[in-house]
Amino acid sequence: MPDQHTITFVPTRLNKAPIVFRGMTGREVGLVSIGGLLAGIPLGLIGWWAIGMIAMLPTVMFGFSGIAVWFGGTLMRRLRRGRPETWLYRRLQWFAAQRGFNSAGLIIRTATYRARRDRSFHTGDPL
Repeated sequence: MPDQHTITFVPTRLNKAPIVFRGMTGREVGLVSIGGLLAGIPLGLIGWWAIGMIAMLPTVMFGFSGIAVWFGGTLMRRLRRGRPETWLYRRLQWFAAQRGFNSAGLIIRTATYRARRDRSFHTGDPL
């Protein structure tokens, strides 16, 4: 008789990252937010130079971050539709590997692989 306190199955939903904001997981929100921060640096520097207030740099950076998260959610949903959960991370890993940052050992070589049997190979086994 099985133990009554043992779970006989593990639902896959328990291991999925929860959806937090606009259809993105926590990691995706972080990636999009950091991308927005980095995209706001050039315009923030121009604003700092034009107005003469250093506060323009972080203000524009955080503004771009908010805009990126708000509109990036829609874009991320469209990109990920019908794809596995790890698609974004594998895509970023492939993008980095194409540019020479292949520390994870991702196979990026394109070739045709074949496995075939040779008729002359015989082990002597009846099977």
